[in-house]
Amino acid sequence: MSNKPNIPKEIIAELNIKSKQLYAEIASEATQPSEKVIKIVYSDKGAESPFEEEAPMAKPGLKAYSGDYWGAFSLEKFCGASSLSYTHDDAKGWLEYPVKFHPANFWFKDENVRVWAYYEPYDNWQDTYGLDAVLAVYHSGHGGMTADGKFHAPLGADWGGKGCTAWSDQMCLGDDQVRYLFWSTCYSLRISNGHSPMRTWGNPNCGLRMIFGYETTSVDDPDYGSNFWDRWQKGDSLSTAFLNASWDISHNQVPVVAAFGATSAEAKDRLFNERYLSWDTVGKEWCWWRWYYAANSIMAARTLNQKLPDKLLTAQLQPQVVTGNYISNTLLRHNVDIRLQKTISVGADGIFLVKEGDVKAVFEADGTYEIQLARANLANQEPISAHKALTIAQNFIRQHGLDQGQLIFDRMMLSQTAGASSKSGQIEGPYVTETVVQFTQVINGIPVILPGKGRVAITIDNDGTVTNIKNSVRNIDNLVERFKNNPLAPDEEQRIEMFRSPEQLLAEVWQERMKDWIVKGRMPVGYTTIPGTYEIGYVIKGNEAIVVAKNDIEVDCGNGYFKRYSIEVPILE
Repeated sequence: MSNKPNIPKEIIAELNIKSKQLYAEIASEATQPSEKVIKIVYSDKGAESPFEEEAPMAKPGLKAYSGDYWGAFSLEKFCGASSLSYTHDDAKGWLEYPVKFHPANFWFKDENVRVWAYYEPYDNWQDTYGLDAVLAVYHSGHGGMTADGKFHAPLGADWGGKGCTAWSDQMCLGDDQVRYLFWSTCYSLRISNGHSPMRTWGNPNCGLRMIFGYETTSVDDPDYGSNFWDRWQKGDSLSTAFLNASWDISHNQVPVVAAFGATSAEAKDRLFNERYLSWDTVGKEWCWWRWYYAANSIMAARTLNQKLPDKLLTAQLQPQVVTGNYISNTLLRHNVDIRLQKTISVGADGIFLVKEGDVKAVFEADGTYEIQLARANLANQEPISAHKALTIAQNFIRQHGLDQGQLIFDRMMLSQTAGASSKSGQIEGPYVTETVVQFTQVINGIPVILPGKGRVAITIDNDGTVTNIKNSVRNIDNLVERFKNNPLAPDEEQRIEMFRSPEQLLAEVWQERMKDWIVKGRMPVGYTTIPGTYEIGYVIKGNEAIVVAKNDIEVDCGNGYFKRYSIEVPILE
């Protein structure tokens, strides 16, 4: 009889991971082999084009023609709603990356955005201007939807007595050029209460491949457009880039992407996997859509912190230099088998991307990394429980050496999908495809407020497989009492100032924001602080983390249009 102990497989697997980590640390300290093998070369060359192919030939005699690749509309002033603050920055951020490859056809703003550009026969005016004049078009502004599923967007001025509102049921998009339509507005892709992208956009679709928008009110923010291309450059598909770009701005909104196709399988494949922009038209017999949604079960989110730390301290963070050694050791830590080249070309922004099969790793200049370990099994439509997802995520963090006593559970996010055919209109789903379990860093006894740096996010499919990990936790070098931007003067023994409550500071910041509406001349109807959004915590900015207060405010902009604002203020500087 053998006396060999029966060791559980889980313990053996964990020991194997630990042994690899130990070996990597010893090898690193002893010889620094990876530094000698992998050379990182920084370059501003090599930006990846998002185009699958070149544009069709221009029609003869059209002097204004500039390629038909891009166009944008952005509105901060409306003739039928109160103003917005960041839509021009939003559109600019979306345009800045693709114009590296081809010039934009147009960028219309405010009073120059009128209904002729949205309707036949002028939506491709001079084969250059209008919603249907380019391959991909971006509209940033207000949006709303009626109970019967009609989307409407207020514009900047009347045109020909047709009013200053564009309506989805009067559009025919895609019979000329447009294949990808971005609505950076509220309520542009409703998916609840009987709504669906097929219901709203099935008839107006005359050749569209994909539509991007929102189920909910969205936050007025300048970074949606630039975030989209940042995520795309990290290897995301078009839909994943849009959803992640929104989630990186606010977890309190629901971004949605819809894709069309001749069959259910075609539409679903396009939805999850299409990465390059194509000029080809597709069938519209089927539509599938996907979205991110903050889970709402009892255990799906932590209680928000509303207490100040015992001492108001600034965290000075350790700078992380992304070297070849750091990259190889991180991949080894997570048991990722990717063959690395001896020379790695990194863009001027410091982003390094490597792919091999279904595995993808992205490193940012500050040490943040994201690794796609596997593709989700979309065929399994039975979601795992919140308890099981949390257990899997906690075990992963422990086994991979990420539990250094500075992480707490933050929340769960669900990635969901549904579809419908144009014939029946019957909706299939919704189905949960993946569950994201997010943890946040703790500094000085209170959490880092997310979204932003300072998190570990573990994505799990319905098989229970960890498909993705994102780690942006920063090591703390020191906690200091004196804020570098506001030291005591040499002759001062004690700072003399009235300490104002976080609520008062937030109110003062909001009053300053209100002045913008006064200047632009159209005040909102009213506003409401959103319950369950007030929190105190750290935010990471560069190589520092400071204490802030934060909440969300929803603004009634009149005529059924709403917008959210995320307000953040430092407690002490």
